[in-house]
Amino acid sequence: MKQLMIDTATTRLSVALSEAGEIQAEATVMVSKNHAVTLMPMIEQLMAAVKWTPNMLERIVVTTGPGSYTGIRIGVTTAKTLAYTLNLPLIGVSALKLMAAAPNTDLPVVSLIDARRGNAYIGYYQHNKALTHDQHASVADWLRLNSQGRFLVVGDVEPFRDVLSEYEYIEAPAAHRYGRASDLVVFSDETSDVHAFEPEYLRLAEAEAKWLEGQNNG
Repeated sequence: MKQLMIDTATTRLSVALSEAGEIQAEATVMVSKNHAVTLMPMIEQLMAAVKWTPNMLERIVVTTGPGSYTGIRIGVTTAKTLAYTLNLPLIGVSALKLMAAAPNTDLPVVSLIDARRGNAYIGYYQHNKALTHDQHASVADWLRLNSQGRFLVVGDVEPFRDVLSEYEYIEAPAAHRYGRASDLVVFSDETSDVHAFEPEYLRLAEAEAKWLEGQNNG
């Protein structure tokens, strides 16, 4: 099966192509605010490199979040548009689950995406299975409630080293701290309805939260 895999949930924009479970092409770049400008050219370049045309694709896999609001929205919108236009199955995978799949380990894996002010988007996985629901929470509070012995940490480790120092943890090597689109090849979750397919932000964007607060106080 020929599939296109996309991850835009963080500043690491990643695209990969696979066939029969084997990676055919992959590109990962660091971008802060240019996902919209970068994503489609990356897809087109990879497709050209392996001499694929869009109608040769059989499935699309994309990370649904949490993470960068703009990045997630662009990745999901692009995946939905392609899936709808080409009439392809669409699969969504948590960005935190993708990150947890990067290192090869038997330990439980805590995935962290910094959400500022001591908070993070947090995933807890072992062998690609969720041990808790993905959450937006205080890292200190989450660890106090969920930590059970030794674990591996991936993602944004630096902002939380002081909190983590109270626990028995291992920090994943830099090369395996963030997922890549090629890691999506291991997931075979059930396909989603294209029209109902939505990002998983886990919390409202700041502008939306302020708007709702104004409505409630009005």
